[in-house]
Order: sequence, then C-alpha cells, then structure tokens
Amino acid sequence: MEKAVSSKGTYIRLLGYLKPYWHKSVIILILAALSTYIAVLPIQILGIAVDEIKIADKYLKNTQSDRNDARVLDKTDAYGRKSAIPLSKPLLTASQYVHSNWFKSYNATIVTLIFLAVSFIIMNAVSGSIMLVHGFISAGLGQRLTYDLRNQLYGHIQQLPLTYFENNKTGNIMSRLMNDVNSIEQAIVGPIITFITDMFKFGWIIFFCIRLDWQLSVVALLICPFISLCTYNFGKRIRKAFRSLRDKTGELNSLIQDNISGIKVISGFAKEAEELERFQKKNYESYNLNIRILRLASILRPVIDFITEMGAVVVICLGGYKVLQGQLSVGTFVIFFPYLQMMYGPITGLTRFYNQVQRAIVSTERIFEILDTPSDLKDSPDSVELPPVNGIVEFRHVNFMYNQGTEVLTDINIAARPGQMIALVGPSGSGKTTLTKLIPRFYDPTKGDICIDGYNIKHIKLHSLRKQMAMVLQDPFLFNDTIKSNIAYARPDAPDREIKSAAVAANAQGFIVTLPNGYDSVIGERGVKLSGGQRQRIAIARAILANPRILILDEATSSVDTETEQLIQKAIYRLVENRTTFVIAHRLSTILHADLIVVLDKGRIVETGLHHELLAYGGLYKKLFEMQFRAQGKAKTEISGIETEKTEAADA
Repeated sequence: MEKAVSSKGTYIRLLGYLKPYWHKSVIILILAALSTYIAVLPIQILGIAVDEIKIADKYLKNTQSDRNDARVLDKTDAYGRKSAIPLSKPLLTASQYVHSNWFKSYNATIVTLIFLAVSFIIMNAVSGSIMLVHGFISAGLGQRLTYDLRNQLYGHIQQLPLTYFENNKTGNIMSRLMNDVNSIEQAIVGPIITFITDMFKFGWIIFFCIRLDWQLSVVALLICPFISLCTYNFGKRIRKAFRSLRDKTGELNSLIQDNISGIKVISGFAKEAEELERFQKKNYESYNLNIRILRLASILRPVIDFITEMGAVVVICLGGYKVLQGQLSVGTFVIFFPYLQMMYGPITGLTRFYNQVQRAIVSTERIFEILDTPSDLKDSPDSVELPPVNGIVEFRHVNFMYNQGTEVLTDINIAARPGQMIALVGPSGSGKTTLTKLIPRFYDPTKGDICIDGYNIKHIKLHSLRKQMAMVLQDPFLFNDTIKSNIAYARPDAPDREIKSAAVAANAQGFIVTLPNGYDSVIGERGVKLSGGQRQRIAIARAILANPRILILDEATSSVDTETEQLIQKAIYRLVENRTTFVIAHRLSTILHADLIVVLDKGRIVETGLHHELLAYGGLYKKLFEMQFRAQGKAKTEISGIETEKTEAADA
C-alpha cells in the first residue's frame, strides 16, 4: 500500500481540495494583502513622529530671530534628502491642513503628534478588523476542507473490499480517519493561511525597506539562504520521524481498541498486567519519537534565531553608521529596525511552517494511501438495477482464491430454486463461509459466474443486489442504539407495528417488553447489554423486517442453551419461509429437512443430496453426522454420571 510520492506532489494534490472554494480563497488572499499592507504602516508613523520631535527640538534651540529660517530649512531637509518614509508627505500634509483649518491657535507640533497618534490607532483598528474577517473566513474554509476530506475518506473506506479490512488493523484505519485528517486542518490549513499572510507582510516590508534604504535591505536579506538551507536539512530528518510517529499512533490505537473490545477475555484470564505492559511498551515507543521530534525542533530554533540575530547586529551597525554620517534620518532608522524584526519574523516562521507541513504531509500521505487503494468491487459501466427477484441462485463453475494464493473454492456448481433451503456442510476450513460471501459480492470469483434470476451479479449494481439480501450471522453485530433502531436498520421508515410484528416472529417480544424502556432501550456497544440468544433474536427480527428474497444464515444455535435454541430455531423457521436460503450448518440436526445439502471438503463439493440420501451414501456427511451425535451422546452420558455422583453424595 505504501507509495513513493514527493512532498510537492502530495501538497499540490491536497491544495486541489480548495478548488470548489476558489472564490473564498481569493477573498482570503485579498484580505491578507490588504490587512498586512495596513499593518506595516503604523511603524512609519513612529518614524515620522521621531523626526517631528527632532525638528521641534532644533526649532526650540534656535533664537527667536532665526526660528522661521531654521524651521524652513529642517522641513526641506526632512521632506527632501531625508524624506525616505513613504507616509511622511501625505500624513504631514494632512496634519498641516487640520492645524490650519481647525486648530490654528494650538502648537503645530502638538497637533501633528496628536494627528499621528490618532492615525496610528485607526490604522491598527482597520488592520485588526480586516484580520478578524479574514480569520472567520479562513477558519470556515479550513473546517470545510477537513469535512470534505473526511467524508471522501469514509465513503471510500466503505467501498473497499473485505480483504483490505482483513489485512489492516481497525485502529490504524481509525487513526487515519480521525487523527490524520485533524492533523491536516491543524498543521496545514491554519499554517498555510499564516504563511500566506506572512509572505504578504514580508513582501510589503521588503518594498518599504528598499524605499527606505536599499543597501540596508540587501544586507538584511543576506541571511535568507542560510535559513533556507537549515530548514531544508531539518525537514528531511523530521519528516521521517513524523512518519514513524503516525505509524506508532495507529498501532497504539489498534492495541487500545483490541483491549477495550476484549476486556472480558483479558479479565477472564487475569491478563491485565500483561496487557498493561504491552500498552506501556507501545506508549513508550510513541513517547521516544515525540522526544526525538521535539529535540530536533529545539535544535533548529536556536540556530535560526542566532542567524537572524547576527543579521540584525550587522544592520544595526551599518544603519547607525549611516545616521552618524547624515545619510539616514533617525526616524528612518527607527522604522528600519522594527521592520527588520518584522522581516525576520516571516523568515523564521518559514521554519515553523515547514515543520508543520512536514507533519501534515505525513498525515496526508497516509490518507491518500487509503484513497488510492482501489475498490476491487465496482459497478461495471454496463451494470443494471436488479428488479425484484424470485430467488434463483446459480453457481456456475466458480473458483475463488485470496490474493493469488491457494485456491479456496474449486469448480462450485449449485442451483437454488425460489424458496429452497441450501445447507452448506463440511469440516472447518472447507470454504462454507467464503462461498456465502460470494453471493452478495463481498468478493468476486476468480473464475466462473454467479447468477440471480439469470442476471450475472458482476453486471448488477451492488446496492440493488444487496438490498434484496439479508444475513444473520452466528455472532450478530448490533449497533450501540435502541432495540427499535437495530430491528429497523434495513428499513428505518418502517412503522412501529411492523417492527413489533418482526420482533414477535423472532420470539424477541417476550424479553423486549421486560426491559426498562422496552423498544427504546439502548443495548450498548455490539449489544453488550443483551445475552447471546437475545442478540441473535434481534438480528433475526432485523432480517424478517428487511423481507429479503435471498437469505444467508450462519446457523446461530450452537452456543446457546436448549430453551433459547428452541426459540431461535422457531424464529428461523419463520424467517426462511418462502425465501431462498443458504445455511452454514454447525448442528446437523437443524438441517434434516433442508431441500439440498451441499457437502464441502477442501473447497470442493464432494456430496449433494437430501439428509437420508447422504446417510445412505455413507460418505463424509455420514461421518460428520455420526461424529456429532456420538459427541452429543458422550456428553449426555457424562452429565448423567455427574448427576448420579451428586445424588450418592447427598444420600451419604
């Protein structure tokens, strides 16, 4: 299932999920560009204010006689050779207009500083408001992406062949469906939006820095190649660690699921200590990988910070020299240093972004591995809807093998007529269960055909095929829901009277009405609150309500008491009436009246016929029948002997 795929290809494929929401993506980009542009402007106001204060200071130091000349000289100096601050001219022009028209009696410098302060607040408020809207839209888009991806993944999982679930642990699949999809939202969607915002901010800062002083800008950017090299080398190492961590997380989930599902077995054999030790071992492996990742991250960040600090030191030295030489105003230098920090912020943010992307790419690859797993059973282009059937089922020279291995079924030929019961008998591993799984197309034959009412099931739409079938298994699966919902699973819109009729027919009504909430009683995970016989009767009621034309029955009376067996057997007789039924027989006494008994051995049909015919034939069926009844007779003798011993002991 593993595929060698580039990070770039995985990332581009993931971004393809944004295509249906391109309009929102464009809005996010526009808002990011606008908000970051406005966000970097208030820094310039600080520089303008510093220059204004310096001019005012010089103005106050001059004598009254030459104040006007000095004022004009400094203004020209500020707006001419030293007016590198882009907002200087528009803001100072606006402040002079405000002073001249509304506050003429007040000191011009004070008015200018107040105007700059108000402008500073307004710009930050506008930028924050835009970012708020940007955040709302981005969060919604991120959640929608994970929603769509999880829906697609779950839908695809439902279409995968049974062999996939037989070869992969449930906990690992659940880890991909939940943890890995969440990781994409937490480690890609959010960081992508942050990355885009940072890149816009970086672009605007570079634009303004070059306008302020291109030489300082070039010096500041010299560290970028070193940061990129460190980030790239780190990413290669940490991606492998993230892959191992995700695999260990899947293994840990599988272990937890197994232990919770098998808690009765664990407790029954007093294996709590051993299972705790297994869990601690897996948990420790996960812990070690997390420590390794954190150590890698801990090494990278100080290295990047050291490089950026070295760049800042060089810029401060060069910028200070230019100020002393009169090549740069104090206000411009005051702006440049915060811009330098803001410039390095997105650069160092690249390391965090790369770290998060590497983590998420591992999760994305694990998700795509499932999505790229083909469903072996798909509707063919010429498939048709199966109309209501009579129930003629034919196996025509059917062979089957799992994954090109040993052949499980060989040259199977069976013809079942409407209303017939076909009993499948044979030793363990003879292919009985596999044969029944071919009927609803859980697997396709490797050779031969299966037809229902003359339709080859390979050319029938799967949904319409399975809608006309029902299965009652030896260990029935019930959902953690009410009894009513479990019975009505195949027909959720069925009226209450039909649900109750099905329960009565399945001999389940008696125990249902004794429950605290009757049909509305929640039965727990896998029906844990019910006994085995009760679960079986609920499953039979479910099949009765579904009213299938074809029934697959894994005989369910082999592990219940005699009284319950009789109740279940009566329910089964009602269930199979007028339906084509395939029964996997465990107790041969329950199929004495089957219309056809098919005896399998090592994947081949070795005998067919009625009960009395097969006994007379004296083959494998007779051998199995005699072995079973001999075992039952021995058990009865042993029970009788135990009861005799008890009686004698009591008399003594």
